[in-house]
Amino acid sequence: MLHFYCLDKRSVLLLLNCNFKITWSSRIGYENANTSKIPSSAGVYEIQGRKTSDGGYTRRFVGTTDNLQRIYAKHLLDNESNEKLKAFLKEKKAFFRYVTSDGETTRKDIEKGLYLKYKHSFNTTDTVSSGSGKYDKINITETNAE
Repeated sequence: MLHFYCLDKRSVLLLLNCNFKITWSSRIGYENANTSKIPSSAGVYEIQGRKTSDGGYTRRFVGTTDNLQRIYAKHLLDNESNEKLKAFLKEKKAFFRYVTSDGETTRKDIEKGLYLKYKHSFNTTDTVSSGSGKYDKINITETNAE
């Protein structure tokens, strides 16, 4: 689920602040057998790991795609170009979660806002969206699926 509102603050320059409210899907274990549990919809996704110290989750990678199921399967292939992510998915217990969104610019803005908020450790400068360029500041409020 996705809700957003943007505020237009006018002064000498036009600055826009945007607030997105997203509801993540349930976490899905990252393994080939779960590919069919992922919709083929467009959306923003996050790959997480499990902390052993407190049982929480670490945010490792954020991305956007026009097909969540295809990108889920692609990251599991041997030709995954992100070496850190490739090794992590092979060696650790990983989880996938997503938010569906049809609008490409909205997906890019959510991805940018999440990265700026959490600095996902497996994203590189060439894998982080620059957003739509419409907003000076992007705030993300998150809830988890029940």
